[in-house]
Amino acid sequence: MFKYCQIDENCDIFKCCDHHRQPPPPGTGDCCYDTWTVDSKEVNAQLKQATARATHKTNQYNAILEWYGVLKAWRDDWESADQKADTLCRNLELFIRHLRRVCNITKKTDTAIDILFCMIKDLFCLVDRLKERYDDLYKCINCLKDPSLASGGIRTCLDTYGTKLDAVIAQRDLVLAKIISVMEYAYDLHDGICDDYGLRNILTFWRCVLNCEGPCDPLPCPDEPPCDPHIECCELEPMMTFPIASDPYFIELKDRCEEVKIRLHEIKHEMDKANELKASLQACLNGLTTALGASAPSTRCGN
Repeated sequence: MFKYCQIDENCDIFKCCDHHRQPPPPGTGDCCYDTWTVDSKEVNAQLKQATARATHKTNQYNAILEWYGVLKAWRDDWESADQKADTLCRNLELFIRHLRRVCNITKKTDTAIDILFCMIKDLFCLVDRLKERYDDLYKCINCLKDPSLASGGIRTCLDTYGTKLDAVIAQRDLVLAKIISVMEYAYDLHDGICDDYGLRNILTFWRCVLNCEGPCDPLPCPDEPPCDPHIECCELEPMMTFPIASDPYFIELKDRCEEVKIRLHEIKHEMDKANELKASLQACLNGLTTALGASAPSTRCGN
């Protein structure tokens, strides 16, 4: 195909033919024109085959590219969840450490408030004893019926002392109510943070669920309850396990995504080769069409 001798200046059209090649079927008598006609048919057939193959490879490439996009988006979602879980683990660990310090402070605060309550209780117990002694002393003075003690002097001092004593006693209920309220808030704060089911241990529980680094005590990781044979269990797949980077499904997803990526590269190479062959054959056909148009019997040189 496409073997011919260059035409000389005398324009002997028969010199362009390859005489060692099997002659074409009977045609116009112009061996070049007839050979190019046969070549044009062969190239056209090859072009149709190449076009079909190029179209097939293009469709295959687009299908794999779409599937790769789905896998990559799904893998990216898992990787994003893994990064967020890792960030959550680090924040949980930091928060738990702060809560440990808070628990130490609240425990000491509870102890201090207990001591303060005892001091206040002892104070008012002492005030009550002073009140009893004051009343006994006042009764004793009244029993003496001494005119010199009826007014002024020690009587004035006792009256002033009694007034102050009554003022302190009057504040007792208010002070006790305040200290009891403070104790209640302090105990609730300590229990809400540091109790077995307080905030610290709840965060420790979730750190365990997320398989973050660190101990899982005091709350154990939850076990999935067994399925009741009389009740249909709803099993969701895939079930995400933590850490996500070690999840078997995620590892398989990454491997599958890489396999599809490699296959996509291979198909792209095959598609490019098919399109190159298609373009080459199209150029050949265009050249033959031009040559046939130029060498048609109605336009060729000579008689």
